[in-house]
Amino acid sequence: MRLARDAPGFVANRLQYALIREAYALVDEGVCDRRAVDAAVTAGLGARWAAVGPFESMDLAGLDVHLAVARRLFPLLSASPAPPPALGGFVEAGDLGVETGRGLRGGYSPDDAAALTHRRAATLLALTGLRAGSAPDDAG
Repeated sequence: MRLARDAPGFVANRLQYALIREAYALVDEGVCDRRAVDAAVTAGLGARWAAVGPFESMDLAGLDVHLAVARRLFPLLSASPAPPPALGGFVEAGDLGVETGRGLRGGYSPDDAAALTHRRAATLLALTGLRAGSAPDDAG
């Protein structure tokens, strides 16, 4: 992938952090808990975006549908310029995630941490294998 210009944070990190900011907002607003956010991404959004990117997804859905949804949802999405207070609280308490055994999703035993790391690696390898049979479309 060739970028037209440098951008702080790189493309994938910026997209990821936009989603993360909204994930925190959903939890903070009491819409759902952290487990529900993770499930929505891994069972729904992640699977879809492993197959097609966001612009391809909008083309498939129809741009009229995309416009209607965007008009409704864009004003409701978090635009907070600051990291969520909960994140700072975890860091200040020394709860840094898997490395310290406690994080956003609770406690992690060494076995839990190993299982999570293995699940991530196995999924990424499986997705890489699935994509190996198809050539990327550089036309768009």
